[in-house]
Amino acid sequence: MRIRKRCRAAVVALPLLLAVVGCESGAGAERAGGPGDDGGSPSASPSRLSVFDVPVRRQPTAAGAALADSGSARFTTTVTYVSAGKSAVERTDGVLDWRKDAARAERVLRVPAGFPAGAAEELGLTPGRTDRQSYAVEGNEVAYRTKGGTWLRYSASDSKKFADRVGGLLNQAGDAAPWGRTLAEVLKVSSADGGYEALPGGGRRYRAAVDGYAMRVALPSAVGRYVDGRGSHRTVVVDLDREGRLVRAEADLKSLLAELHGQGELRGLTELRVELSLTGHGRPVTALVPSTERFEAAQKVLTALDEVEPGSCASIDTGLDHPGLVRSVPCGSGADLRVFSQQRIDKTVRDTNPEGLGRRLATEGCRRDFREVPAAWTSGARPAGGYQISGKEKLSYAYTGPDATVRGDFTCYVTLR
Repeated sequence: MRIRKRCRAAVVALPLLLAVVGCESGAGAERAGGPGDDGGSPSASPSRLSVFDVPVRRQPTAAGAALADSGSARFTTTVTYVSAGKSAVERTDGVLDWRKDAARAERVLRVPAGFPAGAAEELGLTPGRTDRQSYAVEGNEVAYRTKGGTWLRYSASDSKKFADRVGGLLNQAGDAAPWGRTLAEVLKVSSADGGYEALPGGGRRYRAAVDGYAMRVALPSAVGRYVDGRGSHRTVVVDLDREGRLVRAEADLKSLLAELHGQGELRGLTELRVELSLTGHGRPVTALVPSTERFEAAQKVLTALDEVEPGSCASIDTGLDHPGLVRSVPCGSGADLRVFSQQRIDKTVRDTNPEGLGRRLATEGCRRDFREVPAAWTSGARPAGGYQISGKEKLSYAYTGPDATVRGDFTCYVTLR
């Protein structure tokens, strides 16, 4: 997790949800901020050297540094995962307000029924499912709106243990823009390869090189966790309008996948494309959160999955991309899963490769308990007769001798819907 340090006069308790005042509608309006459209917004601050006045190779970098000068913009990010000819698409639409260091985002993830199960499991996707999620960001806080209308607030001030379980969600509070994990995050560390292509209306298109480590922060967490920063540079196609403002960025990451495949990772994923578009630069925004809406601190209401008692149920409506943290709920229509067993592994071995041993032992325990626990605990499983295992092993080695110790807490549960 990266924590931004920004000058703020006060800490605002509740994240803001934002929308453009009098924003456009219709397909044509979405294109209004393309190259050559000034969107009715002021030019960049006169105190900053014009983006087009710096050397060409540095112009994408200058555009990244000047992002906040427009004050606000609407954005769309699209991530396309391709496996065996099937495409899963994650699209996020929203608004950025650099003045308030805030963002609103609506994410829709569509995974076709025929999307290969192996690739889906690696990416944390569910074939045949469409998920819709609403988020708000202010400063270093990220809030998620549950299906019941309550907002769960995740904060950089939460305990380290809790933040570690949250995973990459707090990285949605970006550095270059209030909403993170987009290609906007890599512009300031990019370098244009060669010249540029002139676009209609006075805009310019560049092919910018970004190193492997920098690209990691622009990737969805499902992919970014596999990227260690090594490997070749990535190419990002960057479009600026006639005023030097970012309007579009795109990266085709086939070369990244080729390197990951060589490391044995994400082999089921054959194509990966990420895109970002910005429109309506400088248009005013306003807060939209009614005072009646309820916020809760996620740290207070969520429970680690490995702490849920066997036989109990939980909801995964948390805004996270994993079930490591859940909300305990009564078994019934509001439950997403039911835990039927907890496996605590603590085993020392000698002259044996310990990698994967923890999960193998947990799998054996889950299989045994699935047959022995009360039928009511597993009868609602989807698919019938199936169950899931969640958890990670930790390895430690003796300073002397061949001993290795495998430890880990694993949870066995059935999916209810």
